[in-house]
Amino acid sequence: MSDTILSVSRLSAGYNGHIAVADVSFTLRRGEILCLVGESGCGKSTLLKTLIFSPEITLQAGEIILDGIDLTALPPKERARRSRITMGMVLQNPGAAFNPIRSYRAQFIEALKSHGKYNAASFERQAADALEKLELPDGVKLLRECPYALSGGMNQRMAISLAMLLGQDLLLGDEPTSALDATIQLQVAKEFKKLRDENGITQIIVTHNVALARFLADRIGVMYAGRLVELGDATELLNHPKHPYTKSLIAAVPTLEGGMPEGLAGQPALTGPAELGCEFRDRCPCAAENCGGRRYELRRTGENCFAACCGGEGAAM
Repeated sequence: MSDTILSVSRLSAGYNGHIAVADVSFTLRRGEILCLVGESGCGKSTLLKTLIFSPEITLQAGEIILDGIDLTALPPKERARRSRITMGMVLQNPGAAFNPIRSYRAQFIEALKSHGKYNAASFERQAADALEKLELPDGVKLLRECPYALSGGMNQRMAISLAMLLGQDLLLGDEPTSALDATIQLQVAKEFKKLRDENGITQIIVTHNVALARFLADRIGVMYAGRLVELGDATELLNHPKHPYTKSLIAAVPTLEGGMPEGLAGQPALTGPAELGCEFRDRCPCAAENCGGRRYELRRTGENCFAACCGGEGAAM
């Protein structure tokens, strides 16, 4: 079995003919957590929707190779089947994952049956074990509850427990902690790390929260205007960022030493990725004349680190 579970190459996609993400390339190793960070509208959620072939997304170009199979080359039904077997999704709003007035038991069983993984004799024991791992005791009683009766944090943990039961190898999280208070955010973040460490589940987590990415990620991808502008080892990227936008994101986070966050002038690009030039140049304190004329290209800036800045040196990715 290959160490690489997902390989994305020159992926471009959008809505109704409008490109929202362009030229996205990365690989994901088994058991790795990749966090995608950036401002609202930069294409993070669109990228996740493209990976699961959400029906509102139009794939313009590129390849998505999952477990060695190019999903983009498959007929839609087969592509959906393979995606469903391997990839799961935890949404920003846990309530969107469930019917609020149907019991968890009924909805868990329905999901497991749709994946061919329901076993009536062992269901309650397995479900209770999964809930216990997420610090939700008395799982049999919880399964009888309906989502409307539980808090947002508990609903989110129920969604994660279902992902554990489905046994999918790759979990996609679209802002899975943003609707939760700080205490519950930490609990859920710890549960994602447990999924990696104890269950070997690979993850791509979209977040606005740089601190969450620092806590969770093995690698971080920074997106701006539909493109990956920096990608690399989490510790290296956060401690020694190369792209001016990454530096701005990190500077906007308050520090424990009392440092005040630094705002970033201007507004993010709303027109999506341009064919030429850096979309960040109008807000960039380091912008130069050639920033408007060079083609987008991730260039190596260190071991397993890449940045798409004209000032970056080294070989292209």
